[in-house]
Amino acid sequence: MLKPAPIFKDHMVLQREKPLRIWGSGENDTVVTAALGSLTGTAPVRDGKWEMTLPPLPAGGPYTLELSDGTDTVALHDVMLGEVWLCGGQSNMELVLRDSKDPQPALDTCEQSGLRLYHVGKRGYLDEQFYAEEEASCWQLPNADTCQYWTAVGYHFGVELAKKLGVTVGLVECNYGGTSASAWISEGQLASTAIGQKYLEDYRKGMEGLTDEEGCRAYLEYCEYHNAWQKRIDECYRENPAILWEDALAICGENRYPGPQAPNNPLRPHGLYDTMISRITPFAMRGVLYYQGESDEHRPEEYASLLRSMIEEWRHDFCDEELPFLIVQLPMYAVRETMELDHWARLRESQELVYRTVKHTGLACIPDLGEFNEIHPKEKRIPAHRLYLQALREVYHLQETGTTAPMVREVYPFEGGIRVVFDNVDNGLILHGEGGFELRDPDGNWHPAKTVANEESVQVTSREVPQPTGVRYAWFNFGQVTLFEQNGLPAAPFRRYI
Repeated sequence: MLKPAPIFKDHMVLQREKPLRIWGSGENDTVVTAALGSLTGTAPVRDGKWEMTLPPLPAGGPYTLELSDGTDTVALHDVMLGEVWLCGGQSNMELVLRDSKDPQPALDTCEQSGLRLYHVGKRGYLDEQFYAEEEASCWQLPNADTCQYWTAVGYHFGVELAKKLGVTVGLVECNYGGTSASAWISEGQLASTAIGQKYLEDYRKGMEGLTDEEGCRAYLEYCEYHNAWQKRIDECYRENPAILWEDALAICGENRYPGPQAPNNPLRPHGLYDTMISRITPFAMRGVLYYQGESDEHRPEEYASLLRSMIEEWRHDFCDEELPFLIVQLPMYAVRETMELDHWARLRESQELVYRTVKHTGLACIPDLGEFNEIHPKEKRIPAHRLYLQALREVYHLQETGTTAPMVREVYPFEGGIRVVFDNVDNGLILHGEGGFELRDPDGNWHPAKTVANEESVQVTSREVPQPTGVRYAWFNFGQVTLFEQNGLPAAPFRRYI
């Protein structure tokens, strides 16, 4: 029986101006013919599968995509050619419009947004329910009932982009809360890197002595426990929002998240690559919006290697070696117990390193948008807008200035301090308050410093450090953000040594 891949449905958006890859399943020894507007293509069915590539088309529609193998015919209606973006990552990309800050204006106007969205099924195991849900998946048209459950970041990004370009924007929502980047990389790719091997070893140790069946049963038992525990912890924080984490655990019981390593745990290494990413490749798209990193905070220095590995594999699988990745750098975040730590600062550094060293990437910096004791900031318009600015610069080449956060170009000593020179400064730097800057003494200790902002540089000094050996800014999990470009974009946190 002739079937296109599940992502090919009525109302879908195909990527304009790029080769269109279409694939699916069928009867062996048949030939599948496709017709889209003036385009036609054919592909033989081998081992029950077929795939073809149609030439690029400009923006437009609606079209009908007709597929036939001589016996069966499938017609997909209301197909648009426009811009397609994958919305990837974990819970801050997953956070839906209705749960974001002030969603009603967006919901009131969503029918005119020019957007459509495809949800990739969020299941961690290839069972009968997985295939049934995948078969029932669809491209959604925008209305208040559908859009309330769309990714808030993706929605606001798409609205700006559709208005700017005047084309339909398709969002492919492929995200899952609580996930490490390792969940989005194949087993083979993980095994090819040192950091990937560590995640695979974590899984091996977690499954040691267990059969797959026993591991799956343990995970289901965990899910039952965690659902009840989550209700208790939510109620505990409603009654006492200021309660310390250890005190909440004493009342509610042990937090066993993310559960045991098991074949049905969606957070396992390569789990969501197997059940989500691999199900939509090689669908043509313009780029990826990626908001993730929180769940890799325990290995911040190695995160850059992990993210590079993921980008490399996705580009290969989507058949686009220059596929743009626009990354959201993590905002400020801490709970009372982690205020003195800096692992989120080190992870932000890894995200910037990827931006600086991997071509066709962008970085949306949002250090000014974090919230204390809230890992899910509800303001999603601003992160979406900064991703949009990155798209204008890095992808569409429509705007060069006013798009990217100030980032360090160089640091050098001057009498009594360190001067830091920034890129991406068009209107001058400005300080909103004091604090955030520190100087490092010859013994390796850091001291608060004073700062004077000039056009594209800052002078950092401290009486306690007459001969500084390093400078850093916003180097904490959560703290004050003071340095901005005059256009309102915050400077990216950094540390440098001299």
